[in-house]
Amino acid sequence: MNRSKLEAMKLQIDSLDVQEHIQIYSIMKKYTEVFTKTLNGVFISSENLSEECLLEISTYIQFCSDQRKRMEEDQKQRKTYERLAE
Repeated sequence: MNRSKLEAMKLQIDSLDVQEHIQIYSIMKKYTEVFTKTLNGVFISSENLSEECLLEISTYIQFCSDQRKRMEEDQKQRKTYERLAE
């Protein structure tokens, strides 16, 4: 995966919530045990991750994004129905 795609993935990961970060950490742990834990979190070099791992992370990020969009659409529909019921 090239550098720009990795940077984009990092930005997407930064926008996820804590539970989603935990899920990504679980994915990474399946592929490597080379990481650094600090008070600020867990740091893993992308150089230590295989293409397969990066693809799985990318797929998970897309899943999170799709779920978030669906929830937002559902929320809009609920508000529309609430207004109609008033």
